[in-house]
Amino acid sequence: MLVNAHKRAAWLLLIPCLSLAGAPPAPAPATPSVEVTGALPKTGKLALKDLEAMKPEKAAWTDRGKQVEVEGVPLGKVLAAFGFEPGPMDRGGPPANKRPGYKKVVLVTARDGFQSVFSCAELAEEMGPATRALLVWKVDGKPFPPEQGPFRLVVLTDKEASRSTWAVEKIDVLDLRARGPAPARP
Repeated sequence: MLVNAHKRAAWLLLIPCLSLAGAPPAPAPATPSVEVTGALPKTGKLALKDLEAMKPEKAAWTDRGKQVEVEGVPLGKVLAAFGFEPGPMDRGGPPANKRPGYKKVVLVTARDGFQSVFSCAELAEEMGPATRALLVWKVDGKPFPPEQGPFRLVVLTDKEASRSTWAVEKIDVLDLRARGPAPARP
């Protein structure tokens, strides 16, 4: 009787192994991407290959007192890939209709919930000295470690890194005018 109990126990131990032998392989990890949503003509995801096709830039950036080289795409270029446009100046029309795209904001969200905010106008080179924000994937020629990447927003023109965002997951364009008109001044 003890022999039968041991045989049963051995079979119980083998059953999970046998069921795994014929199981399909585990799915490959999802391709890292950044989701772009909101008040844009198009929305979707950008994978590394999409960003690399946008002709990335290399730039020097000082992070915690150390100068590093980062490689990435300007945030304005990312928005343009999804159809962002500032819109017409409309000099003869009401002020609310002038450059409607520049009245939008960009909310960048990290995996841990950290967020940074930019106006679309400050990201536009044609407005003058612009905020230089790059969506980067390499620092000193290497990818970011998993806990920091795969993508980081680096703001080259900020004196501190408070808007530079680790592990970027989402870029959302918000039209704050949809919340209603600004209150009239007294």
